[in-house]
Amino acid sequence: MTTKPATAASFQPVKGPDPAVAEWPEWPHRVVCGGLPFDPVAAFSSPTGVEGGSKPSEKALRRFLASGPLNWAHRNNWRLLVENRRIAEFAVGGVAGEMETMSFRRAEGRWKFSTYSSDCDPASIRREITAITWTLDPDHRQLTPTTRKIQVNLGPGPCSSGRSQNERLQKPEFREQGGALLMSLWLRPLPPGGYTCQGLIEPPVEITLPEPLGNRRLLDGGTYPPGTGREDVYGG
Repeated sequence: MTTKPATAASFQPVKGPDPAVAEWPEWPHRVVCGGLPFDPVAAFSSPTGVEGGSKPSEKALRRFLASGPLNWAHRNNWRLLVENRRIAEFAVGGVAGEMETMSFRRAEGRWKFSTYSSDCDPASIRREITAITWTLDPDHRQLTPTTRKIQVNLGPGPCSSGRSQNERLQKPEFREQGGALLMSLWLRPLPPGGYTCQGLIEPPVEITLPEPLGNRRLLDGGTYPPGTGREDVYGG
């Protein structure tokens, strides 16, 4: 898939380790950004500027950027997220802000451009299931140190022919990290088969925290870094 941004990319590419790694130096799950799962701490600690590297996949990236078919894509400071024998995925930008991704596939001994996206929000994977994002319901009362029950709206999930996401919600995963309480949510997988992307509006789900929130922030641990772009999930 090639997704062209509405305007030319204007963000400043990150050079060297992503700042998010300093704040979140540990992560219990692999993440996915549309392709292969990878270790986010290792990936976003990796060097930038790989478009100047000597690996075959890096040379393919350099040739593709120089040829200019995607004239809005950044030309420098790309990093390698993950690579296996068939697929290599690269990213440029900041993981907590704007980030472009590009993937290449190896066919007949050569690496060739496959996909580009101007958006990436690395989602945690557990037992091969991708976490679903969530936001506090707008009508929820303000979080306080005594908050124990919260109302949340689930983000978009896989196509399900209108089946309820709320009913498929697994037991939340909670962990304390970086002075915050992280809550990650997954849905039970659907039975095998084809599904349409029929829309379904559902009420918020009530979730009980393992203990009162206290002075901690409440963050969505289903993405790396947690809570990215979801300012309404902060407490404290």
